[in-house]
Amino acid sequence: MSIKNKIPIFPILFRNADIQQLYKSIEYFNLKVYNNNHNSKTNSTYSHKLVPEYFKLKLRDTSFKRKIIPQFNWGYSILLNHSDSIEDYIQRQFNSKKRNILLRYKKRLETCFNIKYKMFYGEISKAQYRFIMESLRNMIVRRFKERNEAHKNLYEWDYLLENTYLEIINQNASFFVIYNEDKPIEISLNYHFDKVLFSFISSYDIDYSKFGLGHVEIYKQVEWCANNNYILFEMGVGGMDYKRRWSNNIYRYNHYIVYKTMSTKLKLTLIKIQLKEYLKAKKINEIPPRINRYLTKKTLKQNLVICSKINTIEEININNYKEVNHTSKNYNILKRHINDFLYLTSSHYNTITLYKKDNSFIIKGINNYQKLSLPQ
Repeated sequence: MSIKNKIPIFPILFRNADIQQLYKSIEYFNLKVYNNNHNSKTNSTYSHKLVPEYFKLKLRDTSFKRKIIPQFNWGYSILLNHSDSIEDYIQRQFNSKKRNILLRYKKRLETCFNIKYKMFYGEISKAQYRFIMESLRNMIVRRFKERNEAHKNLYEWDYLLENTYLEIINQNASFFVIYNEDKPIEISLNYHFDKVLFSFISSYDIDYSKFGLGHVEIYKQVEWCANNNYILFEMGVGGMDYKRRWSNNIYRYNHYIVYKTMSTKLKLTLIKIQLKEYLKAKKINEIPPRINRYLTKKTLKQNLVICSKINTIEEININNYKEVNHTSKNYNILKRHINDFLYLTSSHYNTITLYKKDNSFIIKGINNYQKLSLPQ
């Protein structure tokens, strides 16, 4: 099975030979993409799900008819004007308070760490590719384990790992990576269609949660879109709060059924699809996952760290404490708390020192310190 059939998103769907054969053009926001006339085998019926409603698909063969069924799936995206910069967009989309919050995330991240941003598009070594894919998978597993949830894309991970490399080389896909030094801390696997950048899977290192990496990623990807004459940054299905805040183009998906003759079997299929969408509208589809989460709920072992308030350096007392290497894996349990300290004090990672006495620690910055305690 090709990647065009395996991953049900429109940048891949629209490269499918069936789509190329069926539709002479695809239109969106005053842009038009013409398809080559493939001489592929013609079926009598086709089904294409999750087509954003802003795409207009023009049939090539007038002997075909189509039924468009609205799906109860909402999508979120950022639509740019052709002359937009990222600064133009956030000026329109957010009030001054929210703009300051978003810009603070980016500035604070760059203040506290040696940050690099990298888009891999058309060129990447196989070693880099495998390292980034493994880093992304580890981020997803750790993040969703903390949430006690399953990630929808992990079941297809081996397939993605095998097939995505050539998609990046052929400029059908890309990686956007935020690095702290040489360590990826946020990764997005994207797909491309014409002037659309689709963020398919993204995740981040939860030790950096305080820094709003999801917002920083969107900022930098939209900036890339503006600099490369893309008009749409797609975030796909799912109404998470940060998507809603960034999006100026919220839409529904459509299910296209293309056919030559309306048979009894096809009528029953249409009824089944419409019933499924009705049940989704009533949120009936959410009941089985909730039951399953309840039945499989785990009590996660948590290593609770007790944090004191942050104090000024004049009050510090490090008698009987010894300095330890805060970059050591032995202190990974403290990593999120160290990063929180950096965020709250606007300190750079290289300026702090970690001290230890039994199960107590002190994070010492230039102007502030904080005590941490592990359970006995």
